[in-house]
Amino acid sequence: MPYRILIVDDQREVSRLLKSALETIEQGLDVAEAPSGEEALLDARRRQVDLLVADFRLPGITGVELMKKFRTINPQVKIILITGISDPRLFKEVQAAGADAFFQKPVSIADFLDTVERLLGMARTIVKAETKPPFEPPIEESETTLGSILVSLRKDLDAQAAVFIDSLGHVQAEAGQLPDPNTTVSLISSLMGMFNAAKKVANLLNHAGSHLHLFDSNDLDGVFVPVGPAHALLLVGKHLADAQKLANKLERIFTARAQLLSTLKSIGIPVEPIGSEEKTAQRSAIEEPFTQPENLPHDFLDIFNQLGKKSADADAFWDTVVEKGTTYAEPDKLTYEQASKLGLTPDSA
Repeated sequence: MPYRILIVDDQREVSRLLKSALETIEQGLDVAEAPSGEEALLDARRRQVDLLVADFRLPGITGVELMKKFRTINPQVKIILITGISDPRLFKEVQAAGADAFFQKPVSIADFLDTVERLLGMARTIVKAETKPPFEPPIEESETTLGSILVSLRKDLDAQAAVFIDSLGHVQAEAGQLPDPNTTVSLISSLMGMFNAAKKVANLLNHAGSHLHLFDSNDLDGVFVPVGPAHALLLVGKHLADAQKLANKLERIFTARAQLLSTLKSIGIPVEPIGSEEKTAQRSAIEEPFTQPENLPHDFLDIFNQLGKKSADADAFWDTVVEKGTTYAEPDKLTYEQASKLGLTPDSA
C-alpha cells in the first residue's frame, strides 16, 4: 500500500506546489489536500495518514493543535509543520509540541522532499546539498543581542535573574530564573501595572527622565527599571539594593539599559523618553486649529459657535448638546406638523 500524505494549507498555491513536488518522487505516493484543520481531521477519520504536512497558522485550529489531534488518532504519524512567520519563539513552541520537521516559507523543495523520504523510510532519490537541518531555527541577531546583554549584566551584578519585558507583560529575553516560577505571571502582571502607573505619574509631574523601583528584603532584592516607553528590565538577586554599593550597581544597570535601547532602536522599535508620547499628543491637540464641520443642522452649528475656536473638546460639545438639546431643524425642510397646516399631508386634503 502506498504511503499517504495529507497537505493542510489554506493557501492553495502552496499546497499545490508541495503536492506537485511530491508527485515527482516515483514511489507511488498518495497525496491529498485539505484547506483547514477541521477538514483534515475528517479525512484522517476515514483513511489513515502516514505523513501530515500542515501550515502553522490555519483558519480555525492551529497547526500545533491539529498535530496533537492527529497524534491522538495515530501516534505513529509523521508530521512536518511549515510557516511564513519568522519568530524564534515559534520554534520553541513547535519543538515542545513534537513536530518531526519544520520549514519556513518559501519552502526549499529539495530539502522538503529529502525530509519526506527520510521520515517515511523510503529509498533516497533526492541528492541534497549540505545545509543546516530543516528544524534548526534561524539565528535572530536582535534576540541574541538582548540575551547577551542580560547575561553580561546578571554576571556583573551576581544577580539570580535578569528579565526583559514588554508593556504587555511578555518576556522578550531573560538570563537566569526568577525565584518562584509559580508566581511569575502574577509578579510580571503587578510590575507592568506599576510600570503604567509610573508613566502617568511622570506625565503629571512633567517628568520625561528616568525612574526606577527598588525592593529591599532580607532574602532577595529587586530592581525594576523602565526601558523606553514600552519595555522594562527586572533584576532579582541578593544585595542588589544595598545602599553602600547601590551607586556602582545603578551605573552598570543604566549602561545595560542604554545598550537595550540601542538594540531596540536598531530593529525599529520606538525608544522615545517615557512620557514623551503623551506630551506629543497633548501638544498636537492644543496646536491643532479648530475646524468647523460642514453640512450640520443649524442648532449644531450654533453650539459649535458658542464653544468657540479655542476649544475642540468632544466631551464639552456633547455636554452642551445634552443641556440644550437639539431639534435637527433645517430651513429647507418642513416638519409633518408644518406640512399639515399648509394642507400638504394626505389627511388634510
